Amino acid sequence: MAKINLLPWRDELREKRKKQFITASVGVAFLGALLVGATWFFYDQKLSDQEQANQLIVSTNQNLDQQLKSLDGLQEKRNQIIERMKLIQGLQSQRPIAVRLIDELARVTPTNVYITRFTRSGDKFMFEGRADSPNAVAEFLRNLEASSWYRNAFMNSFIAGVEQSQIQKSVVPRPEDGYGTFVVTADLDEPSIQAVAVVQPEVAAENVVEVSTSEVAQ
Repeated sequence: MAKINLLPWRDELREKRKKQFITASVGVAFLGALLVGATWFFYDQKLSDQEQANQLIVSTNQNLDQQLKSLDGLQEKRNQIIERMKLIQGLQSQRPIAVRLIDELARVTPTNVYITRFTRSGDKFMFEGRADSPNAVAEFLRNLEASSWYRNAFMNSFIAGVEQSQIQKSVVPRPEDGYGTFVVTADLDEPSIQAVAVVQPEVAAENVVEVSTSEVAQ
């Protein structure tokens, strides 16, 4: 004989399914909120890291700007030191030339000729002096031309001196009192200057680098 269930089982099933739906909805909502929170935290952390990286870049750029400004000042100072060293180097290169010119002049001057005035204007020289005869001046010119430091020697003038018989008797006679006066011009020989200038070029350049580097380091 078949059994018939007359209890309201449909209502109970409906309530059970309703509770299951509510439970599932709450679980899904909780998982969704959890996922949203985790996503927000992740991107917030990335944003914070990016802001820190940006701040680091800004501070690094500021430091680099300051270093560049200091380097600009050092470069200018280095250029000034190099210019000063070039000036000193030029003066030092001219100093041995002047000494050699005087030494060479003493070597080429004959015994019966003496110089009373020696002037220089650039690469031009003028010698004023006294000699016992034009032949002595001619010998002086030949010696200048044969020298490696002078060229284009030329006698501008020669004025004969006073005869020994015309010198006053009250004055103690000297041989040079009867000498004539002369004016001679000559030019500086360029190859000799270049030879002196290249004697120590590497040492001079090394000194410039050394001094400029030490000054920049300070």
